[in-house]
Amino acid sequence: MDADDFPTPDADVDSIEPESLKSRIDDGEDVTLLDTRMNSEYETWRIDGETVDSINIPYFEFLDDEIDDDVLAQVPDDREVTVV
Repeated sequence: MDADDFPTPDADVDSIEPESLKSRIDDGEDVTLLDTRMNSEYETWRIDGETVDSINIPYFEFLDDEIDDDVLAQVPDDREVTVV
């Protein structure tokens, strides 16, 4: 698979460099991560920390034209979410 195989977001999306994300976590900033890897990968290794809220929803849950309400309910809408 390459980048052309994935849908393009309907909105502008900011990017963050891994080093910047690590700095934010190291500085104790509250960070919410949406990890879109398979559950087995997430359980093996994930980004964590005292101020990190990590949510795992596999990417394929977002590929349908209509995303299930239960999936959307897991994604906070009251703060910035970083997708990894």
